[in-house]
Amino acid sequence: MTNSYKVIIVRLGEITVKSKRVRKLFEKRLINNIKNALERNNIKYDNVISEWGRIYVLADYEAINILKRVFGITSLSPAFSTKFENFEDLLNKGENYFKDKIKNKTFAVRARRVGKHDFKSPDIEKSLGSRLLQYSKGVNLEKPDITAYLEVRYNRVYFYTEIIKAYGGLPIGVEGRTVALVSGGYDSIVASWFLLKRGSEVHFVFCNLDGLPYRIAVLNVLKALIEKWCFGYDPKIYILDFKPLLKELYKKCDHRILNILLKRLMYRVAESIAEQVDGKAIVTGESLGQVSSQTLQNLYVSSQAVKVPIFRPLIGFDKSEIIKISREIGTYEASTMVKEYCGALVEHPRTSASLEEILSNERKIDIDKLLEEVIRSAEVLTRDKIELPKDIFFEIDHIPGDAIVIDLRPEEKFRKWHIPNSINLPFMEFYEKIDSFDKNKKYVLVCDEGALSLESAYILRTRGIEAYSLKGGIRKYKRKLVDS
Repeated sequence: MTNSYKVIIVRLGEITVKSKRVRKLFEKRLINNIKNALERNNIKYDNVISEWGRIYVLADYEAINILKRVFGITSLSPAFSTKFENFEDLLNKGENYFKDKIKNKTFAVRARRVGKHDFKSPDIEKSLGSRLLQYSKGVNLEKPDITAYLEVRYNRVYFYTEIIKAYGGLPIGVEGRTVALVSGGYDSIVASWFLLKRGSEVHFVFCNLDGLPYRIAVLNVLKALIEKWCFGYDPKIYILDFKPLLKELYKKCDHRILNILLKRLMYRVAESIAEQVDGKAIVTGESLGQVSSQTLQNLYVSSQAVKVPIFRPLIGFDKSEIIKISREIGTYEASTMVKEYCGALVEHPRTSASLEEILSNERKIDIDKLLEEVIRSAEVLTRDKIELPKDIFFEIDHIPGDAIVIDLRPEEKFRKWHIPNSINLPFMEFYEKIDSFDKNKKYVLVCDEGALSLESAYILRTRGIEAYSLKGGIRKYKRKLVDS
């Protein structure tokens, strides 16, 4: 290695307050995650060097865009490193490095020093500042246009002008494993991100209540999260077909508590998978009071279904805060494509159910047998096995004049308002009457937001029937009527 080279300075945050033994383990894990992040993104690097309180990555500066998403790093700086012989040599090299950068700008000099030297940090700042003054518009210690930073470590100095903020937290893997129940929406993905930030390896459980279009939309969100943030391990995605469970619940149980019954079953599935991966907790995106299943009473009742701890990092967040974070972490666009599902099945869900009535309804079905079958037939994907076909979406934003409109919402919603001349066929009855669709006719399927209709249109297409989903569903259609 040459005496002088480009380098990225990696600063550690919370890791530095750990005991010496724990800190050593955490730094080792962080270096592993750094290398994995660079390799997965095809970024070449010469070395990753660890010193007390710092990690140095010898790579092109483009690596910073990747490294700032590696948890455990608080900030980074693209720097130039060189050896120096004495104080005069240090000042000469500092002058040569900074003089063009501060030209016609106000500046300040900030120095840090590690090791034994015959000078102190204020000596560097004062002497180098005097030399640089002739090239600049003057010194401004409060709000300089540019700051000349120096880190002196023994006989080596690092020059830089930028400190780029990263996301801190702990290196993924130092806090064991959790499993996250994900629906693909903003909430569950952001909740997963917070557990990743705290050093947990997060594996994902997706209970598919719909079909292929929903599956693809959710996998698209998970792919965005995994590619951007899940460094240092290979997360698993467990995909479970929940349609049989949903049909059984819908047929035999009180529809008003359907969401709570489903939530309890999802918790149980997640608990089972947590045992398989040695996970110590379930992670959810629940926020107190956001929807009917997330009232305090209903969360209490749902939580009784399992013994494993349930982490809810978003419990005190409102929706706008969650969406803001999803934009920040790069999953917002993918999550916008995932439509609400559960809320489309019930018109007036209960906001306060008792444990007794929940248990009474659960006794109406053979839960253990159904869950055993669902878990046994689970599909397990890894990052490199995520496939996202693009040619199955049949959405339109208008209704052709020769089309038959099928409204998949529950009867009570249909009676309240529907598109003129549409036919009501609740989604839970759709599969039973699928043979009644005429291959010589054109159909447009509608629901609240477009999730159920998209899956239904896809199923009809596989049978050779020309079918479309109304983009945005009834809610968007009504808004367009109001706007016009």
